Amino acid sequence: MKLFPLVILLASLLSPVHAEEPRATGISPELLGELERSLTMGDRAHLARNVLAQFDQNKINIDWDKVIAVDRHFSHKLPAGKITNQESTGRCWMFAGLNVLRPAAAKALGVEDIEFSQSYLFFYDKLEKANMFLEGVMRSREKPLDDRLVEFLLRTPVPDGGQWGGLVELSRKYGVVPKEVMPETYSSSHSDGMNRALGLKLRQYAQEIRRLADPARFPDLKKRALKDVYHILAVNFGLPPKTFSWRAQGKDKKLIAARTFTPQQFFHEAIGENLDDYYALFAIPGRPEGKLYEIDFDKAVYDRPNLTFVNVSVETLKELAKASILDGRAVWFGCDVGKETFGDKGLMVPEIHDLKSLYGMDFKLSRRDLVDTYNDSPNHAMVFSGLDLQGGRVTKWLVENSWSEKFGNDGYFTMLDEWFSDYVLMVVVHKKYIPAQVLGLFQTRAEVLPPWDPMYRALTIH
Repeated sequence: MKLFPLVILLASLLSPVHAEEPRATGISPELLGELERSLTMGDRAHLARNVLAQFDQNKINIDWDKVIAVDRHFSHKLPAGKITNQESTGRCWMFAGLNVLRPAAAKALGVEDIEFSQSYLFFYDKLEKANMFLEGVMRSREKPLDDRLVEFLLRTPVPDGGQWGGLVELSRKYGVVPKEVMPETYSSSHSDGMNRALGLKLRQYAQEIRRLADPARFPDLKKRALKDVYHILAVNFGLPPKTFSWRAQGKDKKLIAARTFTPQQFFHEAIGENLDDYYALFAIPGRPEGKLYEIDFDKAVYDRPNLTFVNVSVETLKELAKASILDGRAVWFGCDVGKETFGDKGLMVPEIHDLKSLYGMDFKLSRRDLVDTYNDSPNHAMVFSGLDLQGGRVTKWLVENSWSEKFGNDGYFTMLDEWFSDYVLMVVVHKKYIPAQVLGLFQTRAEVLPPWDPMYRALTIH
């Protein structure tokens, strides 16, 4: 009797192994038939099919009850200049950053409003990104073409996107000028054609670098490449001024006497403020909070630091933005603008696109699931220029966009606080509003994230 379990064990070991039945991986005729039989095209589905055959579903799935329920008034609104227009470029980060700085600049210069030349900084942004691309290719020249860094570089050599830190480094290095000194060209406001030319030329040089046996020749090759890039930029933008004469109408409607500036002088007189006092904070679900991160290659100037940020809760982002606005400072922020936004009316309201009624099924994903599945990233930068405080709680946020006055409510958007909870991923605020324990984290050692991380500078929405 005692040998019985052993006999069973031996028998099981010696018996033939039965492999699992292979799982069907294709769509068989049987499965297709089951799918066809599962469809019930009732009156609602039939009507939806007829409508979708003729109209954009992003127009017809708007929940009108949510549209008319939004109160457009705000308890706190900051002064702002005229609405800007980035047109067909991914310069939202630059427009938003310069829009944050405009009110203080107008005050410093004694004018009612001023718009800085985005074209001027865009010229140098492209030049610096070309340099960063070339340095990246040299750094990765021995890696295979299917290496992730090599692929990242070659796919988009000089993207339009950027971050607040890029604006700081570019304006500090090259200065700023009024928009009338270097106005937009078609190419500066419609960048696809120029980007194609730059991309082709830089990919030529990338292959030459990768095939070059003698690294001692890299400096001369890079210089030759940058000369070609400078030529392409000059043809598309014109040449940036080294000095310029400027005068404007003051607040008293009288003309201010003309003065001559260099762009660096104008930057110090118009902006002056130490931009290093502004810090980026993210709220990325799934990553530890209270920790410093750095994203490789997320910058505008190669020999300057990468983007660094502390990860905090979304509620902390809200508190910091609120403190800044109540103190009179607008807030640069990054969000996923394509989610639950009704551009025609300038509304950012959760589930304003009623897919559930259209298709008869649920589509809801949590904030973390949206990020983890690469469906949520900071793809657009704008400015918080007001908020509505009711009963001590912020119910909605006033958003200054850079898509011209044709979008939204004369260029402004109304964001419900619940939308902030779902889709705002980062803010940039002055250090005076950041708690000491959070500010101290910027002095710790950062975890470096690769440039293909979802939080890389995806701020490129046209």
